[in-house]
Amino acid sequence: MTTQTAKTGSNLRNPAFWQDNGTVVVLIAFILVATAVSGGVFIRPENLITIAYQASIVGVLVLGQSLVVISGGLDLSMVGILILSAVIMGGAGSEQQSMMLLGGLPYIGLWPAVVAGFLTALVFGLLNGLMVTRLHIPAFIATLASTLLLSGIILLTTGGAPIYYPDPFFTQFGNSIWFGLPAPIYLFVCMTVIAWWMLNRTRFGRKLYAIGANARASHYSGVSVNNVRLCVYMLSGLSAGVAGFMFLSRTGYIAAASGGDMLMTTIASLVVGGVSLSGGFGGVKHAISGVLLLAALSNLMNILLISPYVQNAINGFVILIAVSIYSHIHHDRA
Repeated sequence: MTTQTAKTGSNLRNPAFWQDNGTVVVLIAFILVATAVSGGVFIRPENLITIAYQASIVGVLVLGQSLVVISGGLDLSMVGILILSAVIMGGAGSEQQSMMLLGGLPYIGLWPAVVAGFLTALVFGLLNGLMVTRLHIPAFIATLASTLLLSGIILLTTGGAPIYYPDPFFTQFGNSIWFGLPAPIYLFVCMTVIAWWMLNRTRFGRKLYAIGANARASHYSGVSVNNVRLCVYMLSGLSAGVAGFMFLSRTGYIAAASGGDMLMTTIASLVVGGVSLSGGFGGVKHAISGVLLLAALSNLMNILLISPYVQNAINGFVILIAVSIYSHIHHDRA
């Protein structure tokens, strides 16, 4: 017993433990505090389901973004890809909506439109990857250019008009309850499992970490750095397409201005979760912990009726604290 206690104490003093598990510990502690502060409202099953449901779309984006960031890159175009793929699914998948769109998006049927939306997301991911790996444009600039291109295409396609009523399938899926949980949560869980398997059980995942830690050394050791990064951006684009499907299903609405601060939330989730923005460190555990912590914090602030303006300030403060803590831990670990 004494040996086990000493071992536990040693782990808690180890910077590596906190870098690997810090956000999970903070999330558990936050749940306990939030439960006490809210008088038990926070911990109610229906509220926890609401948190998971609200976090699902951003969570899928974060999973895709985490792959890019771990490899040493960054994707600013994810929300744009989300919107365009959702516009194609909702517009071309509904005869009424395709006629209303000023860009003349043809009606092709529900499932062809869904496939077209995913393919569009994949193509823009490929475009990002080619700009980064073949044209050697910095990821920030390349994906920012893609964001502007996507914005223009979305406005040309929709004429600035929103899509209010896509095919009923989307809202039926978004409102479906399977075994007590909303259907989108299951899709989020499936994406999480796939991402975890990819990072932890495949050679591709090991290559991602190696490239993020030292791309040049990976190249000299025989890793095809450009091909791996190209695949990563395509996967990021595809995850944005899945998030677009989920967004349309949950809201039954998509417009050029949809998404709001979703991109900043994805990056903030990675930072709070402990994923290194310089690459080479992090994982699904860190990404999902960050997403859930920010979603839980937002939920608690809504329960306590805190002003949205104050909420933004609190979120910013939390991010600053997270950056400071992880920088300190990384310095101690080094």
